Amino acid sequence: MDGETGTLPLLRLLQLADSAFPIGAFAYSHGLETLAAEGRLAGEPGLADLLRRYIAQPVRGQLLPAARAAAEAASDRAIARADERFDVSLTLPGERAASAAMGRRLLDLAPELDPALPGWSYRAAVLRGESPGHHPVVFGALAARLGLPLRDSLAALGLGAVTSLVSAAARLGLIGPAASVRLAAGAAPALAAAVDAAVSGPARLTFGSWFPVLEIAAARHPTLPFRMFAT
Repeated sequence: MDGETGTLPLLRLLQLADSAFPIGAFAYSHGLETLAAEGRLAGEPGLADLLRRYIAQPVRGQLLPAARAAAEAASDRAIARADERFDVSLTLPGERAASAAMGRRLLDLAPELDPALPGWSYRAAVLRGESPGHHPVVFGALAARLGLPLRDSLAALGLGAVTSLVSAAARLGLIGPAASVRLAAGAAPALAAAVDAAVSGPARLTFGSWFPVLEIAAARHPTLPFRMFAT
C-alpha cells in the first residue's frame, strides 16, 4: 500500500508534465521561429546560450515563482491574485494569450485527472473569464490540489518549458535528436538551480524577466511570410 501511495503522486505528475498532454504547448515557439527565420541562431551553441538565458529570466523570474505562489495560496482568491500579477508581468499580447490558452485547456481537462475538480471555484472563475488562467499558475495550483510535492512540480514545469523550446528547435530543423538530448541535459544544472531558488525563502507575488532578444523576436513573429507556430 505504501508503494502505491508513494507512486500515485509521481504518476500524476508525469502525466501532468508530459509534453503529449493536450494543452496545445506544441503550437508555440515563443519567438524561436523568428530567430531561426532571420538566421540569428548559431546552431547548437546558440541554442544552448538561448536556453541558459531563458532559464535565468522567464523561467526563474516568472514561471517558477508564479507556480509556487499558486501552489501555496491559502485560498482560491489568492490563486487568482497570483494569476493577475503574472498576467501583468507578461509584455507581449501574443505570449499572454498563449499562456492563458494553455492554462484554460489544462483546466478544461482537470476533471479527467480528479473528478472533484469541476467544483473548484478558481477553475470556474477562469472558465467564466473572470481570471486569466495562466499556465504556470494553473499548473502550480492544480499540482497542489493533486497532492504533488512542490519541488518536483516546479522541476516538472521548468523542464516542460525547456523541452518546449528544444522541441520547437527540432521541428524547425535547427537540431537533430542527439542535439535535442544534449541541450536538455546541458540545461539541467541551471534549471535545478532555478528550482532551488524558487523554493527558498517566502513565496512572492513579484514576477518579471529581462529577455529582450526573445521578446522582440516573438513580437516580430506575425511579420514572417510563413509561420509554422502560433507565436
